[in-house]
Amino acid sequence: MSELTPYRINGDTYFFTLALPEWSAGETMHPIRALCLELVKIKQMHPFNLDALVILPKYVQGILTLPDQGGDLALLWRQIKAEFIKLAGGYDDLQGDDEDDLDRKRFFGYPLRGDRDFALHMNFLHYNPVNQGLVKGVSDWPYSTFFQYVQQGVYPLSWRMESA
Repeated sequence: MSELTPYRINGDTYFFTLALPEWSAGETMHPIRALCLELVKIKQMHPFNLDALVILPKYVQGILTLPDQGGDLALLWRQIKAEFIKLAGGYDDLQGDDEDDLDRKRFFGYPLRGDRDFALHMNFLHYNPVNQGLVKGVSDWPYSTFFQYVQQGVYPLSWRMESA
């Protein structure tokens, strides 16, 4: 397992998944790009650290940490969901009978418990493109924070997860 503890910041940390709508090549902006731009805006209003992110064809997974002095996770999550729904606007597959139905279909998150849990989820997240059969090696997938951690010396470029 990679030694990730020195790269953690203090605060409550959460693993999340956002299921993505289908995208048509004729659209002016890919929903993923739009979502990333909105995350930047949301961070300015509700500070958090985006520890890791991987963008896959059908979903985005990430790890975020709230500030040590305590951020409002419910408010932050509502803002992220609201922006995501706004960006997905006309996508019928996002529609549910109620907000809980939409949450079950598109949003999932839970707290991470300690350094070991953080490291396991960080490894899982970065290795997921390989698990999904999208690439042969983690370094073949450009849509993740893996390369930032390679530059910091956390992972070697040729890193493989021992048990995926």
